[in-house]
Amino acid sequence: MLIVLLPNDVYSMQKNQKIPQEVIIGGELLHMELNTEKVMIFGIEKNSFIKNYDLIDCISGDSVKRIFNQNEKNILSKQDIITTLISMKEDEKINLSLIRNNKKIKVSIDKKQLKPEYLVDKIPYTATLTYINPQNLNFGAVGHDIEFKENEKLITNKGEIYKSNLSRIKKSSKKYVGNINGDKSENLLGTISNMGSYSVKGNVNSLQNNKEHKICKIANENEVKLGQAFVVMKHNENETKYYKINVTKINKIGKEIESFDFKVEDEALIKKYGGITQGMSGSPIIQNDKLIGSLSYVMTKDTLNGNGVYIKTMMKE
Repeated sequence: MLIVLLPNDVYSMQKNQKIPQEVIIGGELLHMELNTEKVMIFGIEKNSFIKNYDLIDCISGDSVKRIFNQNEKNILSKQDIITTLISMKEDEKINLSLIRNNKKIKVSIDKKQLKPEYLVDKIPYTATLTYINPQNLNFGAVGHDIEFKENEKLITNKGEIYKSNLSRIKKSSKKYVGNINGDKSENLLGTISNMGSYSVKGNVNSLQNNKEHKICKIANENEVKLGQAFVVMKHNENETKYYKINVTKINKIGKEIESFDFKVEDEALIKKYGGITQGMSGSPIIQNDKLIGSLSYVMTKDTLNGNGVYIKTMMKE
């Protein structure tokens, strides 16, 4: 990759985008809602013609013709399907063209087999905000966990983010990975525009509480050193916590390895969370007053050990 140095920014020729030298540090818990590629079925019990993670590609039948005045409907919203189900007679059937495991199949079912509560067009996900670029309000968070083995094309690169106030902690233990969850705020924080192997990116609508924002310079990969660093978490509106960690290994920069390993050393984090939990992905990591990366994943053999992705790896993606 060719990197050109400019006065205020690093410019990534690969993605045609500027990489800022300074950003606002995150740490806030996020509620993400990722749009599905098409309306998805979820909540189905076993032994059914339709399965969890089926995508509805097309519907047809007498009810479709009555409502939409066409034999079949291809471009569907969740409400389109609900309206069709409501209008169906008890003994009437609807034909579904489904995408399952990246293959198309057809089924014919009645309204008892496909209930409105089985229809999903957004998938919720909990993560932590890594940074906001104050110049253009771009944000970054970690998104490598957002995947579905059942169907590689379930979700789009689009969605919405909301702030989430921490409400539930299921602590980690040595070999058990816990999780944190929060209550979604009503106000839309921003929109997701891209998802990659290392990051979720988009724009926030505005900056609030400007006095509380901490601006931090970003580090190059070669500035990351073994030793003390801090993982940042802001799980409620009143306080930002800097938990001490120890960078234990610097992984060489390559096509597949662009990270560093660390161990949690802070007793306050261990007491509150038990170790690293699901939902902490994206938490900023600071060393020598620079943002070096974010928490990427936890080591399942010992939840006090984790992996961080370099901040510039996230930004270049």
